[in-house]
Amino acid sequence: MDTALDSVLRPRSVAVVGASPRSAMAARLTDHLRGFSGPVYPINPRHREIGGLPCYPSLAALPGPVDLVLVLVPAAGVPAVVEAAGRAGAGAVVVLSSGFAETGESGRAAQEELVALARHHGVRVLGPNCQGLIHRPTGLTATFTAAASAASPADSGIAYVGQSGALGGSFLGLARDRGVGLTAWLSVGNQADVTATEAAGALLADPHVRVLACYLEELPDGAEWAALLDRAAGTGTRVAVLRSGRSATGRRAVASHTGAMVRAGTAFDLLTARSGAVRADDLDELLDASVALTAAARPAGGRIGVVTSSGGAGGLAADHAESAGLALPALAAPTRDRLRPLIPDFGSTANPVDVTAQVINDAGQLGAVCEAVADDADVDAVLVVLTTLGGRAAVEIAESVRAAAARTGKPYAVAWLYSHEEIAPAAAALRQVGIPVVGTTAAALRLLARLLPARLLPTDSGRPAATGAPRGTAPLLAAARTEAAGGALLDALGIARPRGALVTDPATAADAARELGEHVVLKVQSADLAHKSEVGGVRVGVPAGEAAATARAMLAAVTDAAPAAALDGVLVQELLPRGVELLVSVRGAEHGYPPLVTVGWGGTATELHRDVVSALGPVDPAGATALLRRLRCWPLLAGHRGRPGHDVPAAAAAVAALSSAGQALGPGAEVEINPLVVHRGGAVAADLVASGPPGATTSGTVRRRDRDEREEAVS
Repeated sequence: MDTALDSVLRPRSVAVVGASPRSAMAARLTDHLRGFSGPVYPINPRHREIGGLPCYPSLAALPGPVDLVLVLVPAAGVPAVVEAAGRAGAGAVVVLSSGFAETGESGRAAQEELVALARHHGVRVLGPNCQGLIHRPTGLTATFTAAASAASPADSGIAYVGQSGALGGSFLGLARDRGVGLTAWLSVGNQADVTATEAAGALLADPHVRVLACYLEELPDGAEWAALLDRAAGTGTRVAVLRSGRSATGRRAVASHTGAMVRAGTAFDLLTARSGAVRADDLDELLDASVALTAAARPAGGRIGVVTSSGGAGGLAADHAESAGLALPALAAPTRDRLRPLIPDFGSTANPVDVTAQVINDAGQLGAVCEAVADDADVDAVLVVLTTLGGRAAVEIAESVRAAAARTGKPYAVAWLYSHEEIAPAAAALRQVGIPVVGTTAAALRLLARLLPARLLPTDSGRPAATGAPRGTAPLLAAARTEAAGGALLDALGIARPRGALVTDPATAADAARELGEHVVLKVQSADLAHKSEVGGVRVGVPAGEAAATARAMLAAVTDAAPAAALDGVLVQELLPRGVELLVSVRGAEHGYPPLVTVGWGGTATELHRDVVSALGPVDPAGATALLRRLRCWPLLAGHRGRPGHDVPAAAAAVAALSSAGQALGPGAEVEINPLVVHRGGAVAADLVASGPPGATTSGTVRRRDRDEREEAVS
């Protein structure tokens, strides 16, 4: 067990400061502690006895040592309790009280002072604004949530760690309702001291825990989260994660709820997926995924064999499989031969396999059908879809499915479309062996898709490429104040760019243009212009002979529109051949996460297409190619309908090269090419944008400009 949190999970004695028979929460908290084997000390100077236990006026008055102090007093009184706990020799306090960072800046300041005080006295703090914990191996139920009041089902090996106390209580109640007994349950609240990552890490050392279910609002430090996932893999503990605050509205809601400072989570999601952890989208899916992860097997692929008692339900499964990214393969002839004696003539041996309602008459026959389907070489997992089967018949059906799963060794899921009360005992029996039971075919298929091995890895190895930024990249990034200045960065990275020249005297623009072709592109260069096109700073397809006059007119127009802008001159560029336009960007490492590489369908329609994918960087050319293949616009690159493909190796090389710059970018800084024009003979960066951290105004960046300019250098 993690000694840093030993006092939280394995205390020898517990005190409850704020115990009271007049408060429902306090009374419930004291009552829940009756199952704890060590001394329990209610603390309240107004009472001599609470719930049959001697009550003491203060921690200093206790007859023996105390390891864990549960605090349920108003926020203003919490610091004094923490100080007293330290003097009493307690190792940890669980602050159930609210009124801290979740209330605003003054509460945040009070929370920081509380943690400083606790550290001064050598006391760990769980919370504040949390609902406590349950640790079944030690019999400790130190929470006031009503969800802990009823008897718990058989131990499942699932441990829950979450920030929201109310959602944690819902998860606990949902688990109990579905016959799943949690091994441990921790509500970390505001994470003032003990974080969700640290609490989860402590549970990893518990041999009773096989699955960690995590609910997160504030994203954890990347390095700490990666270390936790690596430890989980080393111990064989599986992880399921539900994260809120993924949308802008969700982030605002979370901040007002717990005071969490939510950061963008793409890198977190990628790091989590790479580890093999399962991501859930809602609380019930988190529980279903956790149940499934207690089983030994996970699907090796997305080929699902469906066995159903209803042809209509089987049709629904077929409808939903494609949207879940799964396939229902045709069963092999020997499999169908094996099924025919088991299924009535009015059933079906095709996939989905319809055993019809005759299953009610012989539950064992359903198990034999499931075994035959699971044994098919083209089936990775079995989905059993059941309808109006309840009571004793349901229990017999569940036992046959359970036995079949044990014999075949492949993962199973059950969609049971019937009354919860009618199937509760049967469903609980299945969940006890790691077979999730859900209420719809869509949910079951979505869950099976979640359980698949990560298929979104950017490289063959599943780890970022071991390539660093070329020497001298950092100063080139700092100097890239304009597109013209960013040319040196592209050259250093080996990324092709249009031929061109920066002219400070408009009279020389024509001479520069004649070296580039009959028609050229002109762009006014200034770090002070966020949107050059809006002030007349971009012209495309200018005849070479008119370049001087056009450049002069552009500079005048920009000066009139933005008199405060410092102009560096006009960039005269060659006109590029048309091709497929991509967006390529890399964002610097931050919050302990690796750099983030993004590729997408670029140009002015980037926001309309919304065709982008990301990976942890840097990536090598093979990893970059894998990213490109995941784009919806991939057929345009590869060639389709008889049209030849474009230079994918050149595009992949450019993506990989730009990704290497992420090692030299500071937190929040980003460099982006849009568009990278990919044609049959290469890939050319037609525009470059570097930006600093959000809100920064340093001179070493180019401020973002109108996306309409991104493809205007392409004829």
